[in-house]
Amino acid sequence: MQLTLFSKIAVLTTFTFTSIIPHLPSQASTFEQLEVAQEEFIAIARPYGGNKYDLLVLRQIPGQKQCWSENNNTPIQVEPLLLNFNFTGSCERSTDSNGYSIRIDGQDYGLDYLLRIVERNGELVLIGTHRTDARQPEILIGSTKGMEKGFLKINLYPGWRFTKRGYQGRMLSHVYLTGDSTAMEKSTTLMETAQLRETAPQKPLQEITFTAKNNARDNSNTVSRKSPSLPSSSKPLSSPILPPPPQPKSLNTSDNSSEALPSFSDLPPLAPPPQNKNNAVVPPPQATTRANQTRRNLSQVVGSLSNPTSSNVAKISNSRGYRVMVAANNRNQKARVRSLYPDAFPTSYNGRSMWQVGLFSSRNNAEKAHQSLKNAGLRAIILP
Repeated sequence: MQLTLFSKIAVLTTFTFTSIIPHLPSQASTFEQLEVAQEEFIAIARPYGGNKYDLLVLRQIPGQKQCWSENNNTPIQVEPLLLNFNFTGSCERSTDSNGYSIRIDGQDYGLDYLLRIVERNGELVLIGTHRTDARQPEILIGSTKGMEKGFLKINLYPGWRFTKRGYQGRMLSHVYLTGDSTAMEKSTTLMETAQLRETAPQKPLQEITFTAKNNARDNSNTVSRKSPSLPSSSKPLSSPILPPPPQPKSLNTSDNSSEALPSFSDLPPLAPPPQNKNNAVVPPPQATTRANQTRRNLSQVVGSLSNPTSSNVAKISNSRGYRVMVAANNRNQKARVRSLYPDAFPTSYNGRSMWQVGLFSSRNNAEKAHQSLKNAGLRAIILP
């Protein structure tokens, strides 16, 4: 009787292990990504607790009951209709990292990065943050383009799309938020311009020029202002170009001694002196990821794609550009800098502690950033 019992246990144990072993290789296998119809999917910021949000991904199975509805407002509010009926066979729902993950350039980063929703600058932003190393860059994936109560649609940034996980040609239920680094780099300039437009002052910038007294319309003023919309060359606010003084006919300058000079209080701040190579400001070094020679370095893949305003820093640092730096010496000033430019980082210039808010390819964009910081009561400079 005992032998019979032991025999049954041995058979059951053998069956259990043989049923588990075939599944182990699949965990180490490389998954595929399968393209899907984008209109069947939606990423939603779902509210919970005290003003907190998590990610909800829904898929509408074609020809079945409608799973959600959207309004035409901005941001787009979503009504989850699937909560009103048994959605089995009509809708697919992914609510956590078991149901969705990040995939970039054909590589799955679900074990490295966690999807989160945070509130920044009056909108909800879908980001990927490293699970164990806070020094790794964030990945920006999409935003709601505003704040409202309830469920909000997350609009994916250019270069991002939905795909499905596949294994040996078979589609699984897992959803990938898939990024293409080439497409994301192309969209970076457009996103940078949009963000600067939001932070720029509502009042249009004005160009300041100085004219001689005998040419001024008003003899009491020596400073004339003209709108940049007029057909004239744009001059940086921080370093206006003064017209050359007229050459005197003789050494006697007594006639010009009574000329009215512009008040120094009306002059814009002078541009800093040209920096030498020894004081060049460089972006902070990217932290390295885990030593894994079989995969591409994670920082190389996502480091330049972590935000729309600083993704071109590494690319432009070896070419001509304009750095915008600001002095932030206390906690209040640092908070104001971060509220305008969340990705600003501390650095130094001529031995002084500064914060760099961006590296811009055009002087015009640098001027806009400089003006937005000035309007916030911060002292900023532009370094060519």
